[in-house]
Amino acid sequence: MTVEMTAQIIQLILAPVVMITSCALVLGGLLGRYAAVNDRMRAMARERLELLRNGSGASQVTVEFRSERLQEIDAQVPDLLSRHKLLHHSVLTVYIAILFFVFSMFVIALAAVSGSAWLATLVLIIFLCGTAGLLVAVLLAIVEVRSSHRSVEYEIRHVSALGK
Repeated sequence: MTVEMTAQIIQLILAPVVMITSCALVLGGLLGRYAAVNDRMRAMARERLELLRNGSGASQVTVEFRSERLQEIDAQVPDLLSRHKLLHHSVLTVYIAILFFVFSMFVIALAAVSGSAWLATLVLIIFLCGTAGLLVAVLLAIVEVRSSHRSVEYEIRHVSALGK
């Protein structure tokens, strides 16, 4: 193997690195959203427990507020769980895409050393599987973002209608 051939192999191996970097960027944003939804669900669960625990001996206004807030929490938690699940699947899909890209790097090296045509075809298939995984993760994130808008819209409309 010549120096030029080695340099070309290294260049081929580095192509998936660009995709891994793309995955890392997408993953950073997804993990931030995942953590935010997780924290919101935990805060609502904690608030619900506190409202249920502190319900005795309250005034009529407090009882009405507590009942209203419990209804809001009960309406929002299923949506948050659904969003959390979408983000969970999206994050896992990005990690799987990264695995495909890393695996493709090793198969590229093996194909270059062996000169096998079927390994070169396998490299393309593995690389495309990683790309498809990233696409699926982004599509799941799009669905979650759309869902998050509906959640915020529900809460704002519900709170705005309280005094009317």
